[in-house]
Amino acid sequence: MTNRHAALAVSVLALVTLHPASAAPAWAQDAGRLQSTIEDVAARWPKQRHIAPGDLAGMMRDGTAVVFDVRTVDEYAISHIDGAALVDPAMSRAAFLSQHGPALKGKTAVFYCAVGVRSSKLAERVGDDGLKAAGAVGSANLAGGIFAWHGDEKPLVDAKGATDLVHGYDSSWGKLIKRQELIKNDAGK
Repeated sequence: MTNRHAALAVSVLALVTLHPASAAPAWAQDAGRLQSTIEDVAARWPKQRHIAPGDLAGMMRDGTAVVFDVRTVDEYAISHIDGAALVDPAMSRAAFLSQHGPALKGKTAVFYCAVGVRSSKLAERVGDDGLKAAGAVGSANLAGGIFAWHGDEKPLVDAKGATDLVHGYDSSWGKLIKRQELIKNDAGK
């Protein structure tokens, strides 16, 4: 390589590195923010087991998980993981165990929400000791929630069947969704 070619290569590299058009696409930056959010949730709830979407998919295939959607009715209506029971994020431990305890015998209760905050709070409130007293193996939180599940292109359903849509929670949190074109925040439209 001549000096002239080397200088040109350095100039092109500098231009590509510094030019805003060459920056990573917004979804890639926000995917990094989703990973950061996943790490933050795990740090806030270190005693909670956090599992990846692939792990949950395997548990569902094996029949070893009971899945709980800890989001609003509107979020659930847009899409949810097939078979997930919708539960109120503010549900008490006693109410949760009374309502769902019988279905948990020998299984792991897996909680999810948009990114993992509401579901971690409920999982902590219910507690592994309460779940184990009901016969469950324990609990887990879906790391990254439905946003990570959707980003990994795992199946979602709505009242009509399979869907690729996901509720973005709000305009700020929705930026963490990898496939932005599939966000739908209003079940009526």
